[in-house]
Amino acid sequence: MAVSIRAAEPRDAEAIAGLLVQLGYPADTAAIVPRLERLGIVGDTVSVAEVGGKVVGLAHLQVSPTIESDRPVAKLGALVVDEASRRQGVGRALIAAMKEEARSRGCGVFFLTTSELRDDAHVFYGQIGLQRTGRRYGTTLSQ
Repeated sequence: MAVSIRAAEPRDAEAIAGLLVQLGYPADTAAIVPRLERLGIVGDTVSVAEVGGKVVGLAHLQVSPTIESDRPVAKLGALVVDEASRRQGVGRALIAAMKEEARSRGCGVFFLTTSELRDDAHVFYGQIGLQRTGRRYGTTLSQ
């Protein structure tokens, strides 16, 4: 199966919303285009994976400077592959593309955070060479 990776575009909004729902984040298609625009303004990279002209995956990369290092760090903010396309190399292709983008932007570290409940994702991350290096703590902020 040939996987191609490209920048997400407004025409991908419906597919992106569907992928986010599979990841557990309900998303209205109409909200996706403004989100893509905001992410582009701050320099984030949002890419989609296509197989046979159909969007089957999504990755979001955030690059930011840090106080603890001279080089910026790259955080994979989202990674999702359509349930019907998993275990076919789509996730690996997205990760490879995001790591290459991080390298090209001078990043010294590539990392992601993941829910404790995503056992299948944890296995995948280990298989592709990522190491568990910490924990994440959070809370929802009210508006």
